[in-house]
Amino acid sequence: MTGPLGELVREPLSTDLIERYLCTRGRRYFRGQHDGEYFFVGNAHPRRLHVHLGISRWHSDVFTVRVNPACFFPAADGDRLAHIADAWNQQGGDVVAIVHGSSDPQRIGVVARGSQRIRDRVSFEDFASFVDRAIAAAVDLFGELTPVVELPPPSQEALPLLRDAG
Repeated sequence: MTGPLGELVREPLSTDLIERYLCTRGRRYFRGQHDGEYFFVGNAHPRRLHVHLGISRWHSDVFTVRVNPACFFPAADGDRLAHIADAWNQQGGDVVAIVHGSSDPQRIGVVARGSQRIRDRVSFEDFASFVDRAIAAAVDLFGELTPVVELPPPSQEALPLLRDAG
């Protein structure tokens, strides 16, 4: 965005900046539980990705992009996923790959995370470019994980029923 004299307008990190980014990209988004948290689902064939954008609750000058697939992977593939994540991280791109456990010992997750400190002001173009690069890098990362078979979400029949204690 440029000002009336053609100069590049710089603005502070804010929820308005994030929402404008989401609107210019045509994203249907949801607000998070805390101020400065946003979420949308993106399609990146062959999977859907959950994209979280947010301003840190602890450091108001840190903006974070977090992307993860809509499902988990078999825990048995943990070593393979860790190897892929390590190789990815050595490339030093816009996002870091993190392999993490889950509450289900048979499943493991992978998240792509990028962050940027915005201490003063930033132009909308620079901000949008960072977010676009981080999301594109995450799509590339998860594209490399395609050969790994994903576990589908558990069906309702597979979940044990809870008795009403009432």
